[in-house]
Amino acid sequence: MELSVRDRVKTAIQIDADRRTFRTARSSYVDRELYSAELKSIFSKCWLYVGHESELSGPNDFKTRTIAGRSVIFVRDNHGQVRCFLNICPHRGAQICRERDGNTKAFQCLYHGWSFDTNGGVLHVAEEDTYATGFNTDGRNNMVPVPNFEQFRGFWFLNFDPGAVSLGEYLGDARIYIDRVVDQAELGMEIVGNPQEYS
Repeated sequence: MELSVRDRVKTAIQIDADRRTFRTARSSYVDRELYSAELKSIFSKCWLYVGHESELSGPNDFKTRTIAGRSVIFVRDNHGQVRCFLNICPHRGAQICRERDGNTKAFQCLYHGWSFDTNGGVLHVAEEDTYATGFNTDGRNNMVPVPNFEQFRGFWFLNFDPGAVSLGEYLGDARIYIDRVVDQAELGMEIVGNPQEYS
């Protein structure tokens, strides 16, 4: 008999209270159903780290990241404001930015050539005369910002759940520890070097 995802989660961790240890079944790390359940019930609802403000040193600097299986663009716009957009074109859902990082005044979707400024607004639409007048006056065709995007002490986080609690409430007393780390850096914190990645 095959176990449900809920039952597999219960058996994935073996806890030995007497020895004060726990073990995780190796199969848990490659179980696609378990991974999908985690994405849905955990990573789509909690605050996730996107990056540090020092990674975007100047206007129009950007990084693309995959967070909880979703591609996002972490960018400092042309006015210096840090933003985060889903890396999908609102026109047909194609990936907008294929570069990992850089500096640009515009993102252009390769599929139909729509382009957007670093604020997320539409700059150019191919064959614009085929659309109704004022088709984007309400901004519905601009780049899509992540539902929640906040920072604490220069660390930027996103949350894909529109009804999520604030970052401050989510971090709770963990803010004290972040404060301690940040306050030790007399000249400020800075991300140095490239990330180490594995799959």
